[in-house]
Amino acid sequence: MSKNNIPLMFFLLWLGSITFAQQATWIWYPGDYDIWLANEMQNRRTERGTFFPPFWKTCSHYNLVEFSKQIELIEPEEIEIDIEGKYNVKLDGKMVTGAPDKIMIGAGKHSLQIKVFNQQYVPAIFVKGKTIVSDSSWNVTYEDKEWIDESGRTSDVSATIYLKAASWNFNKPGDRPSTFKLSTEPKPAGKIEHKGKSIFVDFDKETFGYIKFHGLKGSGNINVYYGESREEALSPDHCETLDYLHFDKPNKTDYIISDSKAFRYVNITFDNEISIDSVSMLYEFMPEKIRGYFYCSDEQINKIWEVAKYTLQLNTREFFTDGIKRDRWIWSGDAYQSYLMNYYLFFDRSEVSRTLAALRGKDPVTSHINTIMDYTFYWFLGIYDYYMYIGDETFIRTFYPRMVSLMDYCLGRRNSDGMMEGLSGDWVYVDWAPMDKKGEVGFEQLLFCRSLETMSLCAEIMDDTMGMKKYKQIASELCAKLIP
Repeated sequence: MSKNNIPLMFFLLWLGSITFAQQATWIWYPGDYDIWLANEMQNRRTERGTFFPPFWKTCSHYNLVEFSKQIELIEPEEIEIDIEGKYNVKLDGKMVTGAPDKIMIGAGKHSLQIKVFNQQYVPAIFVKGKTIVSDSSWNVTYEDKEWIDESGRTSDVSATIYLKAASWNFNKPGDRPSTFKLSTEPKPAGKIEHKGKSIFVDFDKETFGYIKFHGLKGSGNINVYYGESREEALSPDHCETLDYLHFDKPNKTDYIISDSKAFRYVNITFDNEISIDSVSMLYEFMPEKIRGYFYCSDEQINKIWEVAKYTLQLNTREFFTDGIKRDRWIWSGDAYQSYLMNYYLFFDRSEVSRTLAALRGKDPVTSHINTIMDYTFYWFLGIYDYYMYIGDETFIRTFYPRMVSLMDYCLGRRNSDGMMEGLSGDWVYVDWAPMDKKGEVGFEQLLFCRSLETMSLCAEIMDDTMGMKKYKQIASELCAKLIP
């Protein structure tokens, strides 16, 4: 070894001897926050001022959750506790009086449990000490007691899965999961036309956010009509989204409309007693780091790339949505395409896993995802690609039981030839293709076969040998019928 490397060697040895403070983060039951946040987002949709919820089954978070951690301390340690909900704390099986925000834990081995109830928000905890922090190492249960025997008290794979808590990026006590909002930044209007008691605004491109009035004064009504075209915004009777507002402001003030919308053009009409100096917006977005770039010698292709990139940015919100203007919902088929684009533009693994978890929901399975047969299969394909691109076995291990129950639902709906066909309540979509969709649609069988192959792969990751063989065999038999 060169003498010049000796100082570096000792520095690295010294660096390795340091105990770095662990990162505390808010934690919750796996999938619950995704489900709760999806409900919040998807139920914001309105159509011409009327509440317009999804037309498929929605699930809820578990309202009573217990968190558990086995601890071994060299010296006594004080921990700080923040909770979303009502809670109690047990140390070594004994209840701590009241709802403590700090407790002292002595040296030695201990068992710490925190039980949380919250009907409105997802039960979540934030614990921080010198060495004890809330993170994904904590066990969690919704009172199914599966974490009691941490070694796994049954040979059934699905019975020992929901063990570890989930988190996102809420790493401070004040960053409560229930208060999450997308980022915003002010954007000026491109062009403003004042005409009598109306203001017509062009923001130069399709965008999403909150309209802001400057210098609003008076008492009366304000009508706001949104449009992706000038003609739509100028059509009060036919525009997709609108706001009817009433104000009583004796002094000039600024006001931001409470609901975000998608638009390029905004047509604002108001009563004679109302005056508005100007209009701008707060652009609402999910902060994403651009990791993928593209440029070529063909300027038209470069423009296509920029439009595609901006479109994905607009539709990347709390989840991958199908469109920001009308639906504002999570559709599995649209999300599947977004996953693939994301891997090359953002490589945001949490956006993908969050969307997959929200789409799946909880057991029991009573219908296909989004009620669409092909969208159930796209969900499986999304998991396959997620593993191929990310290599995240933790997600597979957490959601494997829900994969099994969803596949069981599909297997139970096969016909006598072992093929999938639309039954009562099923929507065989195939992207609006003008074709006969009754009976054994070949496209559905191909997606089904690929979904079975995905299940075989995930079963292998789970060491579920019987499941791996079962899914592989069914897939092989089906493929043999499709491709003689």
